[in-house]
Amino acid sequence: MDKEQMRSLLEVSVEAVDYIAAMIEDGTDNPTVAELMDNLRRIAAAIEAETRGTDGLLQKVYLYARNILASIEDLQRHPSLFVRVFSCEIRPFILEMQRLWHLAAEVLSDEGRRAQHQAGLMQAMRDLHHAPRTEYPYDVTIVLCAYNKLEYTKAAVESIFAHTDFSSGRVELITINNGSDDGTREYFESLPHTKKINLKYNILGFNAAQYIAEGKYYVGYSNDVVATPRWLEHLLAAMESDECIAHAVPTCNEESISNLQGIPVPYPNTFEGMEKMQQFAAEHNHLNADLWEERSVLMPFLAATRTDIYKMGLVDPIYTRAEFVDDDLSTLLRRTGWRQLLLKDTFMHHFGGVTLGQGRKKEAGNALDAMRRVYYDKWGVDAWDSRGGFVGAEYVWPWHTVREHERVLVLEPRFGDLACELLNTYRRSGFTPHMTAAVFDKNYLPDTDYIFDETIMVTEIEALAAQCVGRYDIISAGCYLDELPTKDVIAEIEQLHGILAAGGVLILPVRNPSSAYELDHMMQYGARDVYTAEGEVKPHVGISYHQLLQALNAHPFLNRHKIKNIIFEADLSLAEQFKPLICRDERAPSDLEHSLSVRMFFLGIQKDVIQ
Repeated sequence: MDKEQMRSLLEVSVEAVDYIAAMIEDGTDNPTVAELMDNLRRIAAAIEAETRGTDGLLQKVYLYARNILASIEDLQRHPSLFVRVFSCEIRPFILEMQRLWHLAAEVLSDEGRRAQHQAGLMQAMRDLHHAPRTEYPYDVTIVLCAYNKLEYTKAAVESIFAHTDFSSGRVELITINNGSDDGTREYFESLPHTKKINLKYNILGFNAAQYIAEGKYYVGYSNDVVATPRWLEHLLAAMESDECIAHAVPTCNEESISNLQGIPVPYPNTFEGMEKMQQFAAEHNHLNADLWEERSVLMPFLAATRTDIYKMGLVDPIYTRAEFVDDDLSTLLRRTGWRQLLLKDTFMHHFGGVTLGQGRKKEAGNALDAMRRVYYDKWGVDAWDSRGGFVGAEYVWPWHTVREHERVLVLEPRFGDLACELLNTYRRSGFTPHMTAAVFDKNYLPDTDYIFDETIMVTEIEALAAQCVGRYDIISAGCYLDELPTKDVIAEIEQLHGILAAGGVLILPVRNPSSAYELDHMMQYGARDVYTAEGEVKPHVGISYHQLLQALNAHPFLNRHKIKNIIFEADLSLAEQFKPLICRDERAPSDLEHSLSVRMFFLGIQKDVIQ
């Protein structure tokens, strides 16, 4: 079957299901429906045969064709379920099958069309800021997806019904049985809601729900999550607080989430611990907008998302192995001006790894490496090196007492992790600063609109000092000092000091090139720990932190500085291995052995109130 024939079959299928859907809506009893359903069965069988043995997106087309056939067989056994099975399964499966085939055969197969598709999606996302909001019959659609693990699914469902107000008629529930064989389907059939999707063959079928979701906000709910008091009320309050919020994510137990999104909890991650968990959550979950954190990247184990955004098809199918999908989505949102919130006032329990874990265990090869490269090729920057944040930054924010109407300058914020930390620090104190980004690498220019009030594009610090209007109460950076375009380090620190307001502070992350971590990486790989694609060579520079501190100590006004060393526990044993290799002479710093364990430090320079 050639491409034109496949396209034609899919178009005919979509026309048929749209026609049948119109008949159902009108309540018309049309004898042609049976004939159309038989044609759909024949088309699905032809597509199944054509795509058998494929991989990537075409494998998903194959699986949707198989699921369509399975749903049609179900109807033959249970004709009384026609409206539900057609509306919730057959039509959504056909629409999604056509969408995936189009992407695989007509978009992703051509570099130019792929770029055009991405540009069109980003423009549509930007245009949505100014579009009128769609009216929906529900406030929220909760979509619960389960693949086996029935005991977890029951815990999730019971908690949803216990802690969600369905009485107002403003919340709908959709369940998806994603190829389970442990009684999950039968359990979902026993529940009182009406929208139920059954996938006989596992396909990670969250997207099928978009065609039947009728809520203003879409909550993707995995079966390893347990709902808690006021969870949905808080998510709705956050989403309604600003039209520019794309999605909001609650916090959870820290061992079951990455990205510093979790919090410590006083109960075990077991079914036996759920009673104590609910007690903890009831005490924790009190609405407090000061605890809503701005984030550059979110890992949404559960999220409330604007449905109009969700239905744009944000999950890029080029991530074929389930990794870096969240990084990619966050990048799309950032670069089109949408905000992402982590709600630290809203706790939900996350067992972790139940819905996707089984499927991921079957993956061959290193999915992280493969998908990291896919992200790099798509966006031109690395997902991890570009975060623009540093472990331990929370220890240095007390160097400055935040106040109302202050101005903050962040040098090379990259994705904005450090910038978000600063903004969240102000918000917790009830203030909102004026945020300015100074971008040196044009690849990061699109990452500033979601959080910064002003962006300055420059090539060197001297030019930045000349362009700045006014003074800043905090100046910091989303990269190491040696990654800034420096020529004369001390002279440029002087220039940054010069644009500080009286009483302001300059806080710079400084890498220690003589740390055991850096030395080990240089010895093993001949380069710094910076991501490079195959065949790519990146230069790097280093700044001796001993020389830097010596120069600052001798400086007439930069000598009033402070430092905060950051030591990783994992580096301590590595530092011990390097100590016997140290060659000691009169030029060696006295703290040489200690410095092996210091991967980086924060340099803080305060500007006196009166100078």
